[in-house]
Amino acid sequence: MRWRRDMKTLKKYVSVYRLMWKQVTDYRFEFLAELVCTFIPVIALYYLWSDIYIAENSIKGMKFGEMFLYIVLARFISMIITPNFIFEIMGDIQSGEIQHFICKPINYIRYSFVKYIAEKSKSMLFCSIMYIVIFAFLFKGKMFYGSGVDIVLFFVEVIVAMVFYFQIAMVIGLLSFWIYEISSWYYTLTFVIEFLAGGLFPLTLLPESVSNIFRYMPFQYMIYFPARTLLMGMDRTEVIIYFYVIVPWIVGLGILLEVLWKNGIKHYELIGG
Repeated sequence: MRWRRDMKTLKKYVSVYRLMWKQVTDYRFEFLAELVCTFIPVIALYYLWSDIYIAENSIKGMKFGEMFLYIVLARFISMIITPNFIFEIMGDIQSGEIQHFICKPINYIRYSFVKYIAEKSKSMLFCSIMYIVIFAFLFKGKMFYGSGVDIVLFFVEVIVAMVFYFQIAMVIGLLSFWIYEISSWYYTLTFVIEFLAGGLFPLTLLPESVSNIFRYMPFQYMIYFPARTLLMGMDRTEVIIYFYVIVPWIVGLGILLEVLWKNGIKHYELIGG
C-alpha cells in the first residue's frame, strides 16, 4: 500500500538525519570554530556601533542596546541558515558519486535537505542557548520585545528561511552539471544575500525608497524579518505580506530544482557520466 511505501521512505530519511547528527556531534571542534568565527564580526560591530552612538542616543528609533541585540541575533540567524553543502554537491557531480543516487531509490534533493537540517539543528540549539544566557546576563533578561506568539512565529520564519536558502544553494550546486567551477558564484551570492537580508545592519537604516523595494523581495525575510519579529513583534498585515511574498518564491524554486535535476541527469548521462 502507498502509506507503507511512504513510511519506508520516511524511515530512510530519518536514518540519514540520525547519521548526519552523529557526524556533526563527533566534529565538535569544527562547530566551535564556526561559532567563534561568527562572533568575531560581532565584536568589531559592537565597537563600531558604540562609537556611532556616542554622538547619537537613537538612530531611526533604535537605541544602542536594541541595535546590538539585532546585530548579534542577525549573526546567529545567518549562522543557522547559511548552507555549507554546495561544494559537496559540486564534488558529487564532478567525481561521479552522483550516479549512486540515480540508481538508488532515494531523492538526492531531499537527501541533501535532510543532511542540511541535521547539520543546522545543532547550530539552532546552541545559538538559542547562547542567546538566552548571554543576553539574560547583559541585558537583565530583556532579550526580546515581542509576545509569545512572536517567539513562535520567529522560529517558523527561521525554518522557512532555511528552506529558502537551501533551495537557492541547491540551484547553484546543480549548475555543476553544466559549469565546472561554481565556487565564485556561491561566495558572491552569500555576500549579496547577507547584505540584502539585513545580516549586517537593520534594513530600516536604508532610505525609505530602498526599503520599500526590499519589502517585496524575498531576501529580507531570511534574517531581518525574523530578527525584527523577535525583538519588536509584527502586526497581522506584515505577516500576511510575508507569506504572500515568500511562499511563491519557495514554490517556484522547488519547481526549478526538479527541472534542473531532471535535465542535469540527462546531460550527465549524455556525456557519459
